[in-house]
Amino acid sequence: MLRHKVAAHTLSAALCMLASVGLHAQVPAADHRVQGVIPDLRNARQAHDVDLAMRTVPGVRMSRTDFNTRNLLLEVSADCTISREQVLALLLPLELTLTCYSRTAEDTHAFQPLDPRTCGETPVAR
Repeated sequence: MLRHKVAAHTLSAALCMLASVGLHAQVPAADHRVQGVIPDLRNARQAHDVDLAMRTVPGVRMSRTDFNTRNLLLEVSADCTISREQVLALLLPLELTLTCYSRTAEDTHAFQPLDPRTCGETPVAR
């Protein structure tokens, strides 16, 4: 009986170790955060349409557009090739513009919305 308990405990510990090694081997590269301001966003439906368009790009894991702050937030994989020009091209059919574009490696800092009044860019013409 004691032998079975020891064997079960040993097997359990070995499986936990293997699972831990497997998880560490599959850790993806750090995500990137893409932010921008869509100054001419008119309503919540349009914000939803922006998110649908952004999610069509391979490597975009999450897209959130906030109508109240006009902020666009994307979480993308590190190897995602989305660029300012590509975001603009996706906004063009919606008759929207983009300012304050930035892309940074994801970190532990909390999300800070961009203020379109202090970003210092003028909108790109439609």
